Amino acid sequence: MTKVSRQQDVRIPPTAADVESVAAALMARSDREVAAFLAARPDLVSPPSPSFTALAARAVGRSSVEAALTQCDAPALAVAQCLVRDALTGPGESAQGDGPEPGAPQDGGPEAGADHLVRRLAGELDADVVTERLAFLERLALTVAGRPVTGLVEAAGDGDLLPADVSLSAPKAAGLDVLDAATVSAEACRHAEEVVRLVSVLLEEWGRQGAPILRTGGVGVRGLNRSAEALHVSLAQTATVIELTAGAGLLGLDQDGSAWIPSREDPAWSGDPLPERWAALVVAWAGSDRAPWLVGRRGPDGILRAVLHPETAAPWVSTLRHRLLRLLLSLPEGTALTADFAYATLSTSRPRRRPEPAAVEALLAQAELLGLTGSGALSAGGRVLARALAGQVEDEEELLGSLARALAADLPTPVGVLLVQSDLTAVVPGRPTPELADLLERCTRVESRGGALTVRFTAESVRAALDAGELPDRLLERLARFSPGPLPSTLTSLVHDAARHHGAVRVRAVVSVLRAPDPAVTAGLLADRRLSDLGLSELAPGVLAASAPVGQVLRELRAAGLAPVLEDADGELVEESDVLERYRDEVVARCGIREFV
Repeated sequence: MTKVSRQQDVRIPPTAADVESVAAALMARSDREVAAFLAARPDLVSPPSPSFTALAARAVGRSSVEAALTQCDAPALAVAQCLVRDALTGPGESAQGDGPEPGAPQDGGPEAGADHLVRRLAGELDADVVTERLAFLERLALTVAGRPVTGLVEAAGDGDLLPADVSLSAPKAAGLDVLDAATVSAEACRHAEEVVRLVSVLLEEWGRQGAPILRTGGVGVRGLNRSAEALHVSLAQTATVIELTAGAGLLGLDQDGSAWIPSREDPAWSGDPLPERWAALVVAWAGSDRAPWLVGRRGPDGILRAVLHPETAAPWVSTLRHRLLRLLLSLPEGTALTADFAYATLSTSRPRRRPEPAAVEALLAQAELLGLTGSGALSAGGRVLARALAGQVEDEEELLGSLARALAADLPTPVGVLLVQSDLTAVVPGRPTPELADLLERCTRVESRGGALTVRFTAESVRAALDAGELPDRLLERLARFSPGPLPSTLTSLVHDAARHHGAVRVRAVVSVLRAPDPAVTAGLLADRRLSDLGLSELAPGVLAASAPVGQVLRELRAAGLAPVLEDADGELVEESDVLERYRDEVVARCGIREFV
């Protein structure tokens, strides 16, 4: 008699495998096969089932079957779909009741076998593929002796198991471009060097001024825009660099937890050679679940997601990244993967868990940014990472070393030559040495990168070098060291002109300000050796600046026999306890001390 599911109006045919059938099939398996079954269906592991009957009851449930179907590729779903239709209408019979197809079994029993499915799917799937997928469905306990379990019939009750827009076969790699090894290596190395440079620039920028955290979490648009201007890249790339830097542990919160700043790991990372710095970024990216392409989108709560926001992450990101790297590893060496090809292939391999096209495109762009691919083809370093994620390398230290060695082997020999032109452009005919690269980063603006590096000297770039502490003559001397000929007069004039205007306005850090209208009092304060720790200096007649916190200034002035009082910005006297409490956190943050003095 036909059964009816209590969850929904789905007809369960008498030929479907019920709990007893599945329990008997599981009991017939060896211990190793049962362990493999539980590993393939992890939702059945916890809580543990007291018997095979209880395990089978959970295995045929709709929710557990739905989870198992996410592991099936398109051919497996097509085979499962045929089995369900045969169970509902009889082998080879159409849904309209036109009768069985020629050669189909007439008894409608469970032993229809693979031969019937091969005929049903002729022209779409090979016989070997059908047989293999039948065995796969049996191992997952979605079928028993060719009969679908009740949960599989229920899952198909909402429609086809296989989405109509998914192809049964993955696209062929023959249609993709194949690049030579030299091109892939050159592009990958260029991107690897660039991403390390971008992270270094970001750390330097946030070291000067941290990125405040929004009340809702994450870094706001102002911090993102400021970082994009410093990096000279798009907002999307800036968000990726920020997330990558934080994922590598190079960013942390300041003392009061209100802004992101470089972490204590930054000095160690910055002092490492380029391959080691790159390897640390790659390993952090491989294990990250961050999704920077979601920045600017609204979350479930309707709030725009910000960079470094806790919700700018998704648990499936790491899985999708690994699938993409395995796909790259499976292609012939030098094959350039496209986002469309990757999406179509991943959709065929997991039709019921298809990724978003935007996520596939974004992760491939991240792999290119990191130098794991060069023009879309897997690089030597990318191949090391892909193999490690496939389980061939287990130790993280070993992986870091392998990645660093892979990049070091591909990096071209550095060039310490700078060809400066009279139009204030300069060319490095190759990859600059670390010292030359650092110098050009400080005093030039990059115009193009590739086989050669082209930069331009501008008034703004030279001022930036002077801001960083370079002296004009010292800067010209360092540049001349890399130039095979004399520096053009246009460059020396530019540097000296920038130096003449540099420092017209000077900024001094002041924590406290003292006002004493009596000139004798101010002179005495400046001359008193007991007050040397306050860092006093005269700004104007009767006005002194102190580098010490307010509390320390009050304490030491009183110890010197004076009677100071506190005033606000308008010169009005205020309660000392109120002011000290109001500025406590600010003083701690500015002075970098652990306790307020």
